[in-house]
Amino acid sequence: MGRIPAQYENQRVGIMGYRVLDLDLDGVCADYRGAIADYLARTRGLDPRTFGTNDSYNFYTAPGWPIRNNAEYLAVHRAAEAEHLYATMRPIPGAPEALRRLAAEHVYIRIVTHRLFVSGQHRAVVSDTAAWLDANGIPYMSLCFTGLKDSIGATVHIDDSPGNVAVLRAAGQHVVVFDQPYNRAVPGPRMLDWSDAAVDSLLEWFERWPSDAAVAGA
Repeated sequence: MGRIPAQYENQRVGIMGYRVLDLDLDGVCADYRGAIADYLARTRGLDPRTFGTNDSYNFYTAPGWPIRNNAEYLAVHRAAEAEHLYATMRPIPGAPEALRRLAAEHVYIRIVTHRLFVSGQHRAVVSDTAAWLDANGIPYMSLCFTGLKDSIGATVHIDDSPGNVAVLRAAGQHVVVFDQPYNRAVPGPRMLDWSDAAVDSLLEWFERWPSDAAVAGA
């Protein structure tokens, strides 16, 4: 690996290396859609198996979800957030273990999430997010809340949102798409899961960026 770029000098790994990972949470490490489904089932007496598909990133355009528009989505999200959605949601299978391995491999993990989009509940969101990370044993060096993800550079980003992936790539950043039904049309490289094989590939990608066709995981 060549000389460390000046912007990464304070994030040195070893003598000449650096590996900075900007990591999204919802849909990558945390099962946000599952948590919203659980909330709707609990508060409306609905069967989550009837909610339909996750083929669209927005709940109100995904067939079968009982959310008709953005206003309804925001109301559901605000109510679930007030009941500590972010402290109680399930992790994506394998994510905590994989991230502990990455930290042991001297990857600088920076959590970058756009969770502060509902006003009036920011303190609880920040606290619940940190509590969830600690409860699941997920290591990280920085915790950033921003919707402007392209304003924070990294060696590699992992995100599930088609919009975020596009914006980051337009800014010249390397982005790995974490596989979800709603992002299957987005070019890779792509991680299918948090298996050991996927982490092996990710560590290789830090050193040599792969083609768009690269797929890591099962």
